Amino acid sequence: MASGGYQSIPTKGQWSSGLCDCFSDCRLCCVSIIPVINALSEGQTFTVADKKTGISEDPVCGVLIPLLGFYCFPPLRCVQIMMLRGKFHEAPHDIPGDACEDCVCAVFCGWCVIQQCARHLHATPGARGDAYLFAPPRVSNHMDSVKLV
Repeated sequence: MASGGYQSIPTKGQWSSGLCDCFSDCRLCCVSIIPVINALSEGQTFTVADKKTGISEDPVCGVLIPLLGFYCFPPLRCVQIMMLRGKFHEAPHDIPGDACEDCVCAVFCGWCVIQQCARHLHATPGARGDAYLFAPPRVSNHMDSVKLV
């Protein structure tokens, strides 16, 4: 991980940070303690992982399901968190894992799963939207604009 809480560009097939690295980015961690923001962060991460720009592009999966799951029907939230983690087993991330592991993580470490997925998307170049709702913009490396001949 790079200094200042930013992760380096993730290697294909690996998480950019561990499941329990919640404090590797203290701003995301602290903001997500607020329940409604945590639910919206889940929705934002889910929609960006689904190759959309964010919750405004898919208000059902981005706002309605996380808030209903958080406040009314917790199993719905676990299912969405499990589905969120499952998206990272597919291209372009190709992170190994299975539905059983995703289910256990969603039930017992749901908050950590949301944070891990948000950190991974934030560190992944080329994501359509930013997985962080209330966080600093992506830091671009000066080498991003240099073209090799």
